[in-house]
Amino acid sequence: MQDFVVRLREEVKQHQLWQPDSKLLLAVSGGADSMALLASMACLPEQERPAFAVVHVHHHLREESDEELKMVQGYCAERDIPFYAKHWQAERHPVRNIEQAARDFRYSFFAEMLQQLQATHVLTAHHADDQLETILMRLVRGSTLQGMTGIARSRPFKGGKLVRPLLGFQKQELYAFCAEENIPYREDATNLETSFTRNRYRQLVVPLLKEENEQVTRHFGEFSDDLQDLLQVAQPMIERQFAEAFVKKEAQWQLDLPVWREMTPALQRSVLSHFISEHWIPAGGTFQRNQMEAIMALIENPSPQKQISLSGGWQVRKRYDTLIFLSALPPENLLFEMSEEIELNRWVELPFHGKIGLFPKGKAFPKDVVATAEIHYVAAERKALPFVIRSRLPGDKIVLNKKQPFTKKISRLFVDAKVPIEERQQALVITDNGGRLLWVPGYAESIWISDSESAQEEYMLLYIK
Repeated sequence: MQDFVVRLREEVKQHQLWQPDSKLLLAVSGGADSMALLASMACLPEQERPAFAVVHVHHHLREESDEELKMVQGYCAERDIPFYAKHWQAERHPVRNIEQAARDFRYSFFAEMLQQLQATHVLTAHHADDQLETILMRLVRGSTLQGMTGIARSRPFKGGKLVRPLLGFQKQELYAFCAEENIPYREDATNLETSFTRNRYRQLVVPLLKEENEQVTRHFGEFSDDLQDLLQVAQPMIERQFAEAFVKKEAQWQLDLPVWREMTPALQRSVLSHFISEHWIPAGGTFQRNQMEAIMALIENPSPQKQISLSGGWQVRKRYDTLIFLSALPPENLLFEMSEEIELNRWVELPFHGKIGLFPKGKAFPKDVVATAEIHYVAAERKALPFVIRSRLPGDKIVLNKKQPFTKKISRLFVDAKVPIEERQQALVITDNGGRLLWVPGYAESIWISDSESAQEEYMLLYIK
């Protein structure tokens, strides 16, 4: 035990994984790796051992799960280690992607307990063989440069940190430690099923690599460390360029394409990889190299407005000089129908934002309304009332330019103004009761609308966004 614990202490010190006054949560499933983590943590010298508790998830996927729960709970009870468990009931299991759903449930529980117990770190028992498998799978599947680094020893997690202190240990060392110290554990029989991708690598591919070189696990770990070091050196420049090119507006990330085009191709790929890994895809999510190449191709496409959908529900839209990144597909039908009369002295609430009202010219309003409203004056007879606010229709036209009037289709108006497709679909128009188009709020005013008050106008339209 002494050698194992000494190595763990060295890992913690070398990589500064936590401090003695940290508060840890150990994710323990009951397998050899997580039980080795639990036992070794309990054996750290008291002055180096932070306070910790154990968290366990019963997935209700195997009959053995009941025994695993009892074993871990009993082990903790004998040593006065705080223990918390949560059940993922069978009725909540999805039909597809159950591995990812189980992982999401686990980490949601870890985040919940991190907040509830005011802990600082969550520890998982990922080890060197897990690292080898992860890097192999990502190399074969294709990934971002950050993804090629594999499993991080430490990364931010829900206001704390997610730490893997056993990445320097091979699986066989964990088994040997459990055998030497009589540490109980349970084997998950599903680890032998080659229907799962990771199991195929573990059972079929990794043994061949170890036959070629028994040090392959260590070499993959060194590769991961070297690549992370290289990225860390380049990170300040990448983050600086990222901050210049990307901006987050509400729930959307947007890329300024003119700024992007000033970068070298190598820097473009590095900045995009950084954005995908650190800001767009949730921690634990996957993103393949061919998806990044699809985004690059979209940027270079000469079409001013185009969009692509990527696996996982991600979507990227090109809107002239802006690239918009969405984390989930929007509703299939963004179009809507609206038609409502605007009666005198009445406000109409708009479906997406704001309101519009029609009032006699000269009506007094509070200062805050006047300060925020867009006010237009309308030359219209009483018989033209009530006005109508409605969705735009194919063929809608507006008469522009009072000095030299001309008619223009609303669709052409939007194209010339480079209005994004989503905004076009949500645009509204205001007509009088004879159908004459007076105003496209936010975009264009007809010759019958004026920004300034004069003797000809009888009404005023107020638009508050």
